[in-house]
Amino acid sequence: MKPRFTTHSTFQIERIYRATPERVFAAWSDRSAKARWFQPAEVFDFRVGGREYSQGGPAGGPVFAFEANYQEIVPNERLVYSYSLDQDEIRISVSIATIELLPTSEGTKLVFTEQGTFLDGHDTPEQREHGTKEMLDLLGKSLGESNSATFELISRRKLAAPQNLVYRAWAEPELLAQWWGPDGFTNTFHTFDLKPGGVWEFTMHGPDGTDFPNRNVFHEIGPECIVLRHESRPYFTLTFTFKEVDGGTEITFQQTFETLEEFNKLKPICEEANEQNLDRLGLLLNGL
Repeated sequence: MKPRFTTHSTFQIERIYRATPERVFAAWSDRSAKARWFQPAEVFDFRVGGREYSQGGPAGGPVFAFEANYQEIVPNERLVYSYSLDQDEIRISVSIATIELLPTSEGTKLVFTEQGTFLDGHDTPEQREHGTKEMLDLLGKSLGESNSATFELISRRKLAAPQNLVYRAWAEPELLAQWWGPDGFTNTFHTFDLKPGGVWEFTMHGPDGTDFPNRNVFHEIGPECIVLRHESRPYFTLTFTFKEVDGGTEITFQQTFETLEEFNKLKPICEEANEQNLDRLGLLLNGL
């Protein structure tokens, strides 16, 4: 039998964000804002005594379940929660996390302190601290720390179709498969789970017969907006908004890359491909 043991540790991480404490606090307290940098929550009850629950993991790998209970909330100043982390059916740690937000001349100083109990060597304090640093970097990107606006491609279109029909073209995989991708491409869907945290895996077939595997995770789903992260290369976030105006629907297709290098490399290809994508959507909606 494998010996059981516990490791106790405390670590502290500091970050400076060029954003007000109100914006940084909203990135923790607003479900949609948090989903931009943290695993999308299946349960999100942000109040003292409330619970947050999410699960996810790499394709084909273990499933990690995060379950938190909020102990104290001081808007724009402090947040304290206890949380457990499970790997498949094994509990690997139990922790208390404290987030303090301090206004500075540059914006906001965030101090993250974790007091953890790590169980039977399934995780270590060093690994947790490293993962938390990466998490806080993603939080910074969501606040604009990476100047991500520089890495965006935006296409807009007004189509003569009601908003609910545009949403249907997204929500029904048999319709989505007909218009997704640039001219000449077809799709084979493997998994399509339209919900926050849901996975969309498919293969795009190019006109020359080349196959392109794709994996996306949905972050936000609503009648006016769908946000997903493309988790196979090239990495990017796609925000698709559709707003009913003057008897039709105004569509914005926003593709945000993580690095300037990828943006410059793919801009000549994706600018035209995104417009063709919207052309194909328009043709489908006309048929419906």
